[in-house]
Amino acid sequence: MISDESLERYSRQIAVPGFDFDGQQALTQASVLLVGCGGLGCPTALYLAAAGVGTLRLVDDDCVALSNLPRQIAYPESALGSSKVIALKSEIAARNSSVIVDAVVTRFDDSSADQLLGDIDVVVDASDSWDTRSAIDRHTARLGLPWVMGGAVQMSGQNMVFDAQRKYGCYHCLAPEPDNALGSCAQLGILGPVVGAVAMTQTLDTLKLLTGCATPAFGVLRVRDFRVDDAAELALSHRADCPVCGQSSHT
Repeated sequence: MISDESLERYSRQIAVPGFDFDGQQALTQASVLLVGCGGLGCPTALYLAAAGVGTLRLVDDDCVALSNLPRQIAYPESALGSSKVIALKSEIAARNSSVIVDAVVTRFDDSSADQLLGDIDVVVDASDSWDTRSAIDRHTARLGLPWVMGGAVQMSGQNMVFDAQRKYGCYHCLAPEPDNALGSCAQLGILGPVVGAVAMTQTLDTLKLLTGCATPAFGVLRVRDFRVDDAAELALSHRADCPVCGQSSHT
């Protein structure tokens, strides 16, 4: 049952057709794992918390640095040198004290996956690492969990949603091995609003998954070039020989 206070707080989103009371109730009972608390993770965490997600598990082993502040908008100057997950947990608590926040100072990898994925409904990738995404893809496929990917560099961004059963392919179908030629944001640069735009799409995709208010674009890579305001979509091709979701991985 939704309390009178919650009805008032979430009244605007409850009024959205397809979201309504059932969506809010589902959101209140949901658990989201957010891998990475940087430029993508900060706005995603704040908006999911503001929407009333029941539990947020934050995973990152980094500390807040001065160069983070232009795009990692949750962190004030007073958080410099602090653990990102601890600082972000504090910021979430100040905005919505009803959200349970589990702050875990670690990396998502093969050794931590089972512990981090316990009782989770959706995983949001806010990392900038092929290794991390590869691990998320493998372990969520094994457990039958959907996950939401985002990436950004310079003035371009990309989003993708992988369904629980990988009917539309998986991350390994898209990127079977790392492309080391691309470089990182530290090397190539990034504008804060670009990661914000990608993160908002990730957040919307996550809300769709959790509430059923709409259907995410499963298996579609959405690429945006914000320099020229151009967008493109590419449907993922399911690879039969994929080690994660291909036919050979199920035999």
